[in-house]
Amino acid sequence: MITTGSRNSSKRWRLNKHGPNWSDLPLGILELIIGRLRWIDRIRIRAVCKAWSVPNTHIPAIDELPWAMKFCWRFASLSFSIQGECRLLDPLSREYVVEERSRGIECRLFLDAKPYASLYGWVLFEVCNTIERHTTSLFLYSPFTTEVIKLPHLGEPSMFQVATFALNATSPKCTIFLLWKKYRTIYINLCSAGDCSWKTFVFDGFDRPDRPVDAAYTNGVFYCVFEGGQLGAFNVELKEWTILVDHRLATISLLDAKLIVSDANLQLLTHTLSLLVLDFSKMVWVYENDLNNHVLFIGCTSFSAPAVGEASQLANTIFASDTWLHPEVRFYGSTCPSRSRLYRKCVKAAKCNMTWIEFPLGGIWRADDLIHAV
Repeated sequence: MITTGSRNSSKRWRLNKHGPNWSDLPLGILELIIGRLRWIDRIRIRAVCKAWSVPNTHIPAIDELPWAMKFCWRFASLSFSIQGECRLLDPLSREYVVEERSRGIECRLFLDAKPYASLYGWVLFEVCNTIERHTTSLFLYSPFTTEVIKLPHLGEPSMFQVATFALNATSPKCTIFLLWKKYRTIYINLCSAGDCSWKTFVFDGFDRPDRPVDAAYTNGVFYCVFEGGQLGAFNVELKEWTILVDHRLATISLLDAKLIVSDANLQLLTHTLSLLVLDFSKMVWVYENDLNNHVLFIGCTSFSAPAVGEASQLANTIFASDTWLHPEVRFYGSTCPSRSRLYRKCVKAAKCNMTWIEFPLGGIWRADDLIHAV
């Protein structure tokens, strides 16, 4: 039922002999309607009425799961043009909801590009340019807006081993984090969208032979795990690097392991899909035998989602996509998940090497938001 506080508005609606003028729907009511829709339905809403355009894009959505992204760009045969596509799949939908071809974005950037991390609807890509003296380029891309943000020149391809970034619903301040280890020294590079150069921090004294394998961000701290199980933490505000777990895990290899933020926990997934969780009181990794009614989506950035609502069909399941992890799908609980359509679609996405990306539940940050954030 639609009500307004204006008598003149109500009279105008009654006098319209063709019925209500839906293009004049009050903005507050329209925002309430949109706030109850999943994102795929928001995309289609303008087909109902072209005037239904809401200037406030930061209206929380009700989507519960990360989306899958299929990314492929290449030179067209017999020509120098670039062809390809970037597709997004909403696991709760029957179709790809976004498809981009060679128009509208800087396609040459995407040749041989590798996704490193995804947060809040943006993806961090790295591409090595073998023509321009083997340099490395990094850029941010939003498949939801098809915007590209180029990051400062980095230098040689060996300048980092793990990469991620910080971005969330409360602030468009975006911080990109790179880490690489050489001998006993840890090198950390930071920059924000719109910066002209990288800030470099150097920390000596890490004498372990293990290389870094993955990084994750939460609550103002970038965490980095090494292939021996050691865990380091970089506090962004204090610019301090601390080794939280110094001992080596003797019985397992963490080569290509994934670091996951799950609520207030840090989890570690091995290449055989064994799960460990960090005991913060003792600063040790312990084995976990249950996902506690969550579902894990493993990719360039890994996500833990509560198995509620429609996602309850996926409870205690791991979907590993676009990684070296094996197997691609594993059940990790006391009851078997239902083989629903949603389950089958997630299995297919994992097997097709689609990268899981975080859906921006609170709305989409535009490129200008990230570049001009303070």
